[in-house]
Amino acid sequence: MKLADLRGVRWPTPLLLALPLGLVFGAYVWLALEHHTWDLWRVVVHESARYTLGETIFFFRHFLREVPVDVAMGLFCGAALAGSGPLPRGHSRSAAVAGLLACGLVVLAFASASATEGWREALRDLLQFRTRDDEAAYGSHWSFHLLSTIWFGAAAPAAASLWAGFGLGVRPVGAARTLLLIAWTWTALFTVVFGVQQEVFTSARYIGHQAREILTHGLITLPLTIGLLRWAVARRTGANAVSATMERSTPSRQVLTWGIIVGIPGFLVAAFRGVDFGATAQMHSALAGVVAAHVFEHVLDMVMVGLVGLTVVGVGPALQPAQ
Repeated sequence: MKLADLRGVRWPTPLLLALPLGLVFGAYVWLALEHHTWDLWRVVVHESARYTLGETIFFFRHFLREVPVDVAMGLFCGAALAGSGPLPRGHSRSAAVAGLLACGLVVLAFASASATEGWREALRDLLQFRTRDDEAAYGSHWSFHLLSTIWFGAAAPAAASLWAGFGLGVRPVGAARTLLLIAWTWTALFTVVFGVQQEVFTSARYIGHQAREILTHGLITLPLTIGLLRWAVARRTGANAVSATMERSTPSRQVLTWGIIVGIPGFLVAAFRGVDFGATAQMHSALAGVVAAHVFEHVLDMVMVGLVGLTVVGVGPALQPAQ
């Protein structure tokens, strides 16, 4: 079934970008009111009460820990975009540039972390040994994001399809399906390598953190990345565009998708109600440091997700059969 057979109301890209940008602005205002100043760059805002806003944004050690998760989210966003609109051919150069920039960002972060903490500590961050600066356990950081990453994987295609006007009862085929399979394979591979720790379901800190991840990435990173990718695709869509295709999703697939999208937040909310809020974060600062500053802690991650998404969208046409 062709896209045109399924398309309903297509939401404009500026509207898609308004939500995440508004939330980032709101987070800054919250922090400014909390700290009684609009110049926050040198003000300590992080939940640990150790990092200023500038240090929170360019928290390279934290970014290194997030790289496998960022790649997963970028793969999901790229696959989702490929399934919700036309894929431009001749996009390989832009994809190569985006891929090089993503690799360069990782190298920069590793060099910066190595300069301050030593290369062994930087490597431990990248290899998922840390959730906090002072805690180390094998695979802990991946587990710290396991449920939120799975949630993102289900939410990204659904959100892209909804905003493209195709509704929620469809699934991608062709190149988009292949890209989505790659994204889920990446996620499954890291989960197998690092295992599933019981803290994912029982620890107040893990539960609270995964809830914050869904709020931050679901309300900001996801619509921001989908919006930017849609804009990038629209700039290159023309006579050489290849039409992606969609098909009606099976009832069992819809149940699984919505079970993840609704069930994971539902579980986190239910589990969160039974724990002390102070145990879910470092809480050395006010609530704004936990929630609002968390947005700025992920700025580099948002950049990384966008670059990976651009790379995926660029290689998509190579997987798409000619029409």
